[in-house]
Amino acid sequence: MRPAIYRRILAVAGVALLIAASGYAFWLNQPRPKPLEEVAAKAEPEVAALIRETSRLVEDTLALFPNDVYAWDLAGRMYSRFGKTEQARRCWEKCVELDDNFVPAHQALGVAALESGDLRRAAEHYQRAWRLSPESSVYPTQLAEALIQDGQLAAARDVLKKALRRHPRAVAMRALLGQALVQLREDAEAVEHLSLVIRMNPEYTNGYYPLATALDRLGRREEAVEMRRRFQELKRQDESRHREQLKDAETQVEAVRMSVAQAYVSAAKIYISMGDASTAENYLARAMELAPQFSEAALLTAWLKDRMGDRTSAREQLERLLESQPTHLETMMQAARLFAEWQDYPRAETLYRKAIELTPHEAGGYLALAGLYVTTGRRPFEAQVLTLKAAAREPTAAVFALLISAAQRNGDPITAAAAAKEALRLEPENPDYQQIAKALGVRP
Repeated sequence: MRPAIYRRILAVAGVALLIAASGYAFWLNQPRPKPLEEVAAKAEPEVAALIRETSRLVEDTLALFPNDVYAWDLAGRMYSRFGKTEQARRCWEKCVELDDNFVPAHQALGVAALESGDLRRAAEHYQRAWRLSPESSVYPTQLAEALIQDGQLAAARDVLKKALRRHPRAVAMRALLGQALVQLREDAEAVEHLSLVIRMNPEYTNGYYPLATALDRLGRREEAVEMRRRFQELKRQDESRHREQLKDAETQVEAVRMSVAQAYVSAAKIYISMGDASTAENYLARAMELAPQFSEAALLTAWLKDRMGDRTSAREQLERLLESQPTHLETMMQAARLFAEWQDYPRAETLYRKAIELTPHEAGGYLALAGLYVTTGRRPFEAQVLTLKAAAREPTAAVFALLISAAQRNGDPITAAAAAKEALRLEPENPDYQQIAKALGVRP
């Protein structure tokens, strides 16, 4: 009897396993839920159509490039943009699984951890992003924000001071340092930094209130009252603008169209990297149709046309873009770089000079034109003068490194040595600056 019972039990178990396996196979063959389709179902018709278009783009890109970190990053950004934060987090975790040095994923996971309240985890991701991309001004600022929320004020202060040596004109970073210093009750230094913030950007609302607090504690009552008054005034203006934006349905639709255009540009870059220029060109055309003011799509189209052997069309594309956005600084700078790449140096020079005219108090235009002269070996004296002007506006190690090259080309070893000394002072651990300084006979 006992063997027969065992046989019946095994038979029942086998049937159960077959049923379970059949059910699992049926589940696997079912269409997977698409997160953005769920969002589209609850949206207004025009927005819903755009979200469904984004969903198709994201799902198609993932299906074709399942092992591409940029495809997963695209999915993560679009899921996050439309409120699917958990699915976005999984996408960025997949990015890190594929490439642990993929900076955008560490930044995005830092944001996700911060929003969930996991401050230590957020700080780890921001720290990793900054370590992998030390030239960034964004990652140390985000790291400091996480540290401040975690109560690590001194650590945040140290991070910001170090980063400001590389980015002295980073307003948000300096404002955050000022806020940390106020909390640390280092009021005199806080006033110094926050006063500089509102000089650089008088409309920077969040610089005024902590400045008022520090001034109050230093006994400078009248100045504190004025700073509080200005803070309240700017805050009311900010809130009014925000309310108007929320009421403007057209603005919201335009924001969605811009997001979809950005998704197409990201997908186009993936196809370019895979050698599929035709699909990339179609995606860029759709991006420009969705958001004509989105200059990145037009710039990338011009670059792609040139790579496909049609420089005439590429130039026409650039000129149309510059005509439509004659005072857009980033468009001007990127277009100038393309003209320089095509060895049309006079056109590049004209655009860089126009950038200087538009932003005479910023270093970018001076640096770009000086870099053009240094690279092409033209106008060595003017290259040095331009770099000195950039250094006066943005005294960073990178600017002094360019000044070394400009001064050497201009036959000015004294200025080159002085620039090397300053670059090494700002970044003493940089091996390139150490080597240059040694070659020029400069001691730390």
